[in-house]
Amino acid sequence: MSTTLQKADYYTTPEEYLAAERVSDAKHEYVAGRVYAMAGASIGHERICANIVRALGNQLSGKRCEVFASNIRVHIRLPGISEFYYYPDAMVECSGLPNGANYAEHPVVIFEVLSPETERVDMGEKLAHYRSIPSLRVYVIVNQYNPAVTIYRRHDDQWEMEFLGRFDAMLDLPEIDCQLPLSAIYDRTGYS
Repeated sequence: MSTTLQKADYYTTPEEYLAAERVSDAKHEYVAGRVYAMAGASIGHERICANIVRALGNQLSGKRCEVFASNIRVHIRLPGISEFYYYPDAMVECSGLPNGANYAEHPVVIFEVLSPETERVDMGEKLAHYRSIPSLRVYVIVNQYNPAVTIYRRHDDQWEMEFLGRFDAMLDLPEIDCQLPLSAIYDRTGYS
């Protein structure tokens, strides 16, 4: 009897993941065959996420694009490599998803709010994978502990990084015809 682990001992197919996730009480992300439970969030993290979704939702009302909170996955397929399903903290999608969809494949803007548990993944693995999505134009990383926002923006085939670090700064998102003041993002968090 062999004690060597085989790929089948820990590999989950995308179909198995999606079936299990439909009935799971907790959210999990799928990373190239491995399934990882999502960490819980702090009140500050949830306030920032709600502020982003509310502000964008108000600006996008009646328009083609719409904002989704963290219950909708983004699906990334890297041919010849693997598949990934992540739950971004917020995302804007403009392709007109049907009501029955439970993941998006064509986000235009993605937001992640950093926490100590997710910072390494959000600024490393997710940054690389999100940037591979052809439709994605902006990836925004929001620091939950002080007013600091890092923006990765696609210009043609190049990505440029921007940084906003003042409470009175404005996050311009011409890609979706929206603006987010940092004061709105950090509303009720005690930062000013």
